[in-house]
Amino acid sequence: MSGTQPGPAPLPSGPAPADRRRRRALPAVRLLCTDLDGTLLDSGGAIGERTLGTLAEAARAGVAVVGVTGRPVRDTLDVTRRYGLTGPVVCSNGAVTVDAGSGRLLDCRGFGPADAVGMLRALRAAVPGIGMGVDSVAGLRLETRFARLVPDPWDHVPLEEGAIPAEGDPVVKILAAHPELPVDELSEALAPVVGDRAVITRSTGAFLELSAPGVDKGEALRRLARQRGLPPENTAAVGDMPNDIPMLRAAGLAAAVANAHEDTLRAADIVLPGNDDEGVAALIRLVLPRTLTGEACCI
Repeated sequence: MSGTQPGPAPLPSGPAPADRRRRRALPAVRLLCTDLDGTLLDSGGAIGERTLGTLAEAARAGVAVVGVTGRPVRDTLDVTRRYGLTGPVVCSNGAVTVDAGSGRLLDCRGFGPADAVGMLRALRAAVPGIGMGVDSVAGLRLETRFARLVPDPWDHVPLEEGAIPAEGDPVVKILAAHPELPVDELSEALAPVVGDRAVITRSTGAFLELSAPGVDKGEALRRLARQRGLPPENTAAVGDMPNDIPMLRAAGLAAAVANAHEDTLRAADIVLPGNDDEGVAALIRLVLPRTLTGEACCI
């Protein structure tokens, strides 16, 4: 994911990256995967000027910076096109990969039709009052009760309560919220129903996200690395929420922004300035000199 902003970018203001583990050397980073909301994007949903500059630097240095987000495709493309970003971008927690500019579908890993229908029916039967959403290749559909529970839901079309996914439109993620159960309690209620048929995670405190088995941001990073012939040691990842943890665990260098969830902070090798202080820019500037010279990155 490269930007169009020219010239080098100064280090962002705010605290320097903080080491969380014993100092160690890593091979040069050639692939950097970053979450969007709460990480690359500031609290207003924008990419800062310094970060745009470092994205351009990374592109010139041959470092692939790839967005890996829980956002649906359409909302992800709103961001990439706004800033003229190019290359692949991974949406829906690793389920869908598209070209950031054209929107062309590059990869899709979702639920089988019967699995998606069975999952929706089982969840509705197990937890009365649950609000559901369906993220598919064609777009996002939300039940009214779900949309009412979630502040500022993404652009979507209504999903009739009790409806099942449309035939021929692969479901890549199922969303769930409840008016009385916090997400942690809702996760506990859904876990025995879901079993090994889905992966439960979250990118916000408002709702849960269910992906098909084997689909998460960590597998997305590994897939991107394999496509480039890179070992895990040549990768880095940065995020802020629990759905980013598999990606951090898969990367050679794991970073969290200072505003991250406590579980994500614990999974990180280093803690960067927060998203409003352009922490991703600090990470890119940390790894770029080592990439250009072939030296190990020390943390």
